[in-house]
Amino acid sequence: MNISIKHLMDIISTRTVDFFNEEMGIAVNEQDIRLVENNRLELNYLTSVVTVGSTPHIFVIFSYTKNIIDKIFDIYTEELEILDEERLEYVEETAGDIVNIIVGNSIADFENNGIAISLSPPIVISNAQSIAKSRSVKFFVNNLKTSNGDMSIFCVCPNELFEV
Repeated sequence: MNISIKHLMDIISTRTVDFFNEEMGIAVNEQDIRLVENNRLELNYLTSVVTVGSTPHIFVIFSYTKNIIDKIFDIYTEELEILDEERLEYVEETAGDIVNIIVGNSIADFENNGIAISLSPPIVISNAQSIAKSRSVKFFVNNLKTSNGDMSIFCVCPNELFEV
């Protein structure tokens, strides 16, 4: 079963931009959607990952600069009292919540011939610098730029599922 990774990326990107604008009041000033030609994804400060679909999986990765995840966290938790020693844990939970909300809503828009598409619970990775890929995998990226910091959205899938 081939899917258009570009179509999936467009849906996730649109949902992300809308979420930032409508829920966070953060305007996305620039987007750069493209196939990643090298064998390595360069990650930002904090990265959250979910898998979409059954085997083989598509990985959707949101990688945030420190500035943007801090801004999202501040907005997301503005009515909560968070102790300083709990902040990192809650920032990580926020990163997981955001990828889960956006990708969960995105797959509802992504048609797959009436077949339900599963979504894994998110995992969050701190302090990772990059992810290397094998030849059997393709990376697609959208780099989002805002005045509050940047974020990269990656879709990673096996070659046999990939269509642009």
